[in-house]
Amino acid sequence: MLLRIEHTFAFNYDGYISESFLELRVQPKTTPAQTVASFTLAVGPPTRVFRYRDWNDNLAHHFTVTKFHDRIEVASRSLVETRPSATSLGAINEPPARETPWPLHDYLDFGGPVRATGAMRDAHRAVKAPRTAPVGEQVAAVGAFLHEEFDYKQNVTSFDSTTDDFLKIRKGVCQDFAHLMLGFLRLRGIPCRYVSGYLHVERTARAAPSQSHAWIEFWAPVAGWVPFDPTHNQIPDERYVVVGHGRHYDDVPPNRGIYRGSAREALAAEVLTEKVTRRAAGTAFQEEIVPIDLPVFAEVPKYRPEGPRTAEDAAAEEQQQQQQQQ
Repeated sequence: MLLRIEHTFAFNYDGYISESFLELRVQPKTTPAQTVASFTLAVGPPTRVFRYRDWNDNLAHHFTVTKFHDRIEVASRSLVETRPSATSLGAINEPPARETPWPLHDYLDFGGPVRATGAMRDAHRAVKAPRTAPVGEQVAAVGAFLHEEFDYKQNVTSFDSTTDDFLKIRKGVCQDFAHLMLGFLRLRGIPCRYVSGYLHVERTARAAPSQSHAWIEFWAPVAGWVPFDPTHNQIPDERYVVVGHGRHYDDVPPNRGIYRGSAREALAAEVLTEKVTRRAAGTAFQEEIVPIDLPVFAEVPKYRPEGPRTAEDAAAEEQQQQQQQQ
C-alpha cells in the first residue's frame, strides 16, 4: 500500500514569546515492513532546521526561533510504501529466551509512564497464560485480556498518564493500551518496545479522521521483533506506518519543546492519510526542508490584534518590522 501522510501542528501563544525550541519526531523510518519514498518538513517562522538519529535510530528534527513571535507552524508530508505482514501470533511457538541479549535489557526495564507497582502486578495475575508458554501464546493472552477488560475512550487520560492511571479508570487511548501491555510483557521477561506512528483510516461520512497511533513490538528469540496492536488486539497490517521506537512514549513524542515568555500556549494538531494509487517509476528518495512565512520581531510589537490575524494586521506588522530593521 502506498500512503501519503500529512501531520500538521500549530502552536499559538496569547502573547509574544522571545525564544522557542522545538524537537520533532515525525519522519517515518524505513523498516523491513515499509519504505519511505519522500519526506518534506515545513517550519515557520523560517529558521535553520537540524536533524539527528537518536539511540533507537529514530530521525529527530529540531530548531530554535530566537526573535519575538506568537505562532509556530509545522507541516510534515511523507510518502510511504507499506507491505502486509505474514506473521501470526500462532506461528510464534518458540519458548521465551532463557537469557536476554544485553542490547535488549533496556526493553525490560520499567520507568517513565510504565510503572511496576502493586496495582500492575495485581492486574497481571489475571492473565492466565504461564510464563513458560510460547511467546506468541503469551502475547495473545495479554492482548485478549486488555481487549476484554479495558475500553478505548478519548479525553479521559493525557499524554503524561501512567499505567496506574489507566488501571484505575480502565479507559484510555492507544498510548495507554501500549504502555500497559509493555508492563505486562516486561513482568513476564519478554523484551518489548513502544512504537509511535500512524494508522490509515478510510475517510467516510462516519469514520473519524486519521491520527497518530501507538502499538508495541515484542522480541522472540527466532522471529525477532514482532509488532502487535493492543488497542485493536491484532497484528498490524499495511495500514500502519512506523515513525519511531522507544521504551515508552517519553522517548518518541511527536513534538517536545520549551519557550521563553509568560504567554500561554495552545496546540492544534491534525493527521491526514491518503491511499495513493502509484508512484513515479525509478524515483529515488527525496527529502526537503521548506520555510513557512510567519513573522518575527526584534522587539515586542506595540500592536497585537485580538483574535485571528487579518491581512491588514499582517501588513501593519510587516511595516513595523521593516521600520525596526532600518
